[in-house]
Amino acid sequence: MTAPDSQHIQSASQQMAGKKVDEDIPHRRVMLGVDVPMRLDCDVELSNFPIAYETYGALNAEKSNAILICHALSGDQYVSGTHPVTQRDGWWELVVGPGKVLDTDRYFIISSNVLGGCMGSVGPAEINPETNQ
Repeated sequence: MTAPDSQHIQSASQQMAGKKVDEDIPHRRVMLGVDVPMRLDCDVELSNFPIAYETYGALNAEKSNAILICHALSGDQYVSGTHPVTQRDGWWELVVGPGKVLDTDRYFIISSNVLGGCMGSVGPAEINPETNQ
């Protein structure tokens, strides 16, 4: 698999334009900043915000087989299988899966989106409940 070209990225962006992606695509999300807000470099605090993620494989009893794939290496949380927006292979399709380098029969793979990502994590389109903006 090759990295998507700019035309593909633009096409995916156009498909998402005007949509609230969270309503159209089911996401696994974890809420962060629930107990303690996260302070950003701009001195703003975020509380109770979602980060989207996907998992592949199963966590073992010792919880020692987890591998985290960071967004910067994947584009979003969809690293394997069919991407729900673009319908293309996941970013790491050649590497993540049964019998592959990151063998999901052996490892528990977690891939998360980032703050500001448009695929289920909190971003600039969100409404701030304190200001309603």
